Amino acid sequence: MLAISDLSARYGRSVSALRGVSFDLPDESIVAVLGSNGAGKSTLLRAISGTLGLHGGQLTSGHIELDGQRIDRLDPAAIVHRKVMQVPEGRQVFGRMSVEENLRAGGLATEPGKRAAARAAVLELFPVLGQRLDQTAGLLSGGEQQMLAIGRAMMAEPRLLLLDEPSLGLAPQMIERIGEVIAEINGRGTAVLLVEQNAAMALQLAHRAVVLEVGELALAGDAAELAASEDVQRLYLGGQLEADDAAPQERHRVRRTLGVWEA
Repeated sequence: MLAISDLSARYGRSVSALRGVSFDLPDESIVAVLGSNGAGKSTLLRAISGTLGLHGGQLTSGHIELDGQRIDRLDPAAIVHRKVMQVPEGRQVFGRMSVEENLRAGGLATEPGKRAAARAAVLELFPVLGQRLDQTAGLLSGGEQQMLAIGRAMMAEPRLLLLDEPSLGLAPQMIERIGEVIAEINGRGTAVLLVEQNAAMALQLAHRAVVLEVGELALAGDAAELAASEDVQRLYLGGQLEADDAAPQERHRVRRTLGVWEA
């Protein structure tokens, strides 16, 4: 469904954010993107959604294909109309608008005749939003705002949903609920590219996973196999050695041991 080939990106003239990243996302699958802060995860999502330029970035090489057609030269609106929706990091809802108005805004990318069905599907997915339709979005709890941000994106009936740190800052019980929602969205046929620092949740949900390190593809493969690896558990699943503190030679040993792709 989505093919990313030799993708490189930078901010300004000198800040390199991605270097030679390549991987595929199969139709109706979940692919997790893991990595420490500054690894290039958000840049990757911005490149796919066409919003990289809005953040002062630009692609310097490579291309992105959706169903065999390039989308890396399209503007964000054109990509949305191809049913690719991004939910940015930080629960970016329209705070002064009501829940209903936020959902209505998301539905603008859907044919008028399909908006009622899309709204019903969102409220089935997030019943709490149905109880808060007249409430100002900025007054919702953090978890409810995250639900609204995802629900607003789902109003466009996406084929591909780009999620940037959906568990960030949420309580454990809400993180579990968000994980259930992601699985349900995928079960309804929507592919998901999931950027997460909560590696345990991401690897449990995903079919495949990739790991970025300083803008380069360090690991890639079946999510269950990566999660079961002793080295990945130590580096990314809360072992003694944290990803941010791992020595470069240790990371190289992990890549060599797993026999995974390297940029």
